[in-house]
Amino acid sequence: MICNDVCPFKAILGEEIGMMMLHEHTSHGVNVHTKSNVTKVNADSEGNVKSVILTDGKEVECDLLIVGTGVRPATSFLKDSGLEMDERGGIVCDPFLNTNDKNIFAAGDIASYPYWPTGARLRSEHWVTALDQGSYAAFNMLGKMSPYGSIPFFWTRHYDKSLQYVGNGQGWSEVHITGDVKSNKFVAYYINAKDQVVAVAAQANASAALTMMEALGQNKMPSGSDIKSGKETPATVQAKLKQNTDGGRCKRANCCQKKAVVDTPKL
Repeated sequence: MICNDVCPFKAILGEEIGMMMLHEHTSHGVNVHTKSNVTKVNADSEGNVKSVILTDGKEVECDLLIVGTGVRPATSFLKDSGLEMDERGGIVCDPFLNTNDKNIFAAGDIASYPYWPTGARLRSEHWVTALDQGSYAAFNMLGKMSPYGSIPFFWTRHYDKSLQYVGNGQGWSEVHITGDVKSNKFVAYYINAKDQVVAVAAQANASAALTMMEALGQNKMPSGSDIKSGKETPATVQAKLKQNTDGGRCKRANCCQKKAVVDTPKL
């Protein structure tokens, strides 16, 4: 494995958890080259990859190369379409996934939508989001006018140990961890400069991750200060969520309470 930082996942999970991930791989026999990158790929006489050259000049032999470079939306064909696009090629949408053309909606990796917990624009590159947004876009095409407000979620599994991640950590400035990272049982809270918990990662504690996902979705997430002081924990948050008997009923403006703007044919 070749990693261009001191450890894998540092930008998303922070250095402490990233170093734990690094240890998991090295302890299972994986050779990890950190703070390095590939500058050249060498092929044999038949055109098959045989090695790569790293930024420090070291040659690493291989017969299979998988490159994780991230993605950009394949939307260049829409450049002159009149649709509003962001600087990375995402299609700018409103909360209903409607573009600046009232007859066109977008969903999935290309949709740049307002993420209501922070107010920032977000593109969520995950197949679950694509399925979810597709349903919302379809309902809104039919006049349902239901804003997309789901909380992002993903999980990753390494050597029979799963890590769950909820929210979107874009702009986090501090990580507060409870539990023991070295023993693979912890909850990490990603806090931004406004003392807002924007994301949570948990290992060997799926209940905490799901509780905090629900707290984000109901706008009941405690402040970073309350989490750090111990005033609020997943247990106290869960107790408050259980008291919110109306939590499953949508009361957002222009959402489920709004009448359809199109007539439904009677059968």
